[in-house]
Amino acid sequence: MRSKLFEWLVCPGCSGPFTQIVFSREHDEVVDGLLTCPCGRVYPIVDTIPRVLDDAFALFPEFSRRYAARLPASLPTSHAIGPNASVVRRTRESFGYQWTLFPEMVIDFRENFLRYIHPLDESFFPGKVGIDVGCGFGRHIHNAANFGAEMVGVDISAAIDVTRRNTRHLPNVHLVQADLYRLPFREESFDFAYSIGVLHHLPDPEAGFQRLVPLVKSGGAVFIWVYSRSRPTVNFLLESVRAATTRLPRGIQRRISFIAAAIDWAGFIIPYRVGSSLPYLGPFVERIAFPRLKAYKPYPFQVVCADWFDRLAAPVRFYFDCPDLEGWLRRAKLDHTMVSATGLFGWRAYGERP
Repeated sequence: MRSKLFEWLVCPGCSGPFTQIVFSREHDEVVDGLLTCPCGRVYPIVDTIPRVLDDAFALFPEFSRRYAARLPASLPTSHAIGPNASVVRRTRESFGYQWTLFPEMVIDFRENFLRYIHPLDESFFPGKVGIDVGCGFGRHIHNAANFGAEMVGVDISAAIDVTRRNTRHLPNVHLVQADLYRLPFREESFDFAYSIGVLHHLPDPEAGFQRLVPLVKSGGAVFIWVYSRSRPTVNFLLESVRAATTRLPRGIQRRISFIAAAIDWAGFIIPYRVGSSLPYLGPFVERIAFPRLKAYKPYPFQVVCADWFDRLAAPVRFYFDCPDLEGWLRRAKLDHTMVSATGLFGWRAYGERP
């Protein structure tokens, strides 16, 4: 944890300032330590990442044993996440498993990121301070930082450690493990906030969106991407399958995802790639190919497999349309709003805080 990050952090319970206690340091980073608040809350810094969760000490028992003599006498043991605690916990476990199973930055994902944030482009980022909420294994924050922004990445799951491995060479990336519903940041700390492919997995997606708005300064931007309900038949069939697969053990989910991805890859994606590259036949194949085949054309098998795991294992998935997101933006009282589709798969929403 670098000192710059400490400037933005506050207690998620009372919004009071933290005091930092350092156990170990490496160069300019705190490796292990504590964040304490006058209200009595205390959170560990483990392996350079503040773990601002009420059950953080239970998540890191080795840390608690190593520093037992330096910890407060009583520590919180449960994660105060309200009536949806079970769903949030299952979601945290599912995505933590997913991004430790598929951790590699197999390509740079630059075009993928730009597609999600259109009409913004790389010229938006230099000199700004932003936050990526639900950063997963780090593919989007990696690009935002490379485009020139000072970035904070947040994830509730163990995926935050994968992000650290994928971005540790970037001095302008700072990471926090925290719950989107209880973010530990000063209001108006950032020039922009985004959440891509995350809100639709929350028990209350709009409430999650509204948590982003106070983080940005006046004139700052908020942008998101969520799943679309434009494919009702496909969504219905998928949810029918998910009714069973979301209840399976992780190992079985992994095997089913691999089989589905292998069928998808060998039966559809590779034939499309080959056919679209053939002289004379290629233009015809391009015309008749499903949009999803075109979407997967640049990606390796690992991305296909990770996406199948996401489809089959994530505990909840919600789908939205343009009026839904226009309502979110209106209720958030954002200016210069825009909602646009990414084909039939999802919707982008953008707004600026007055």
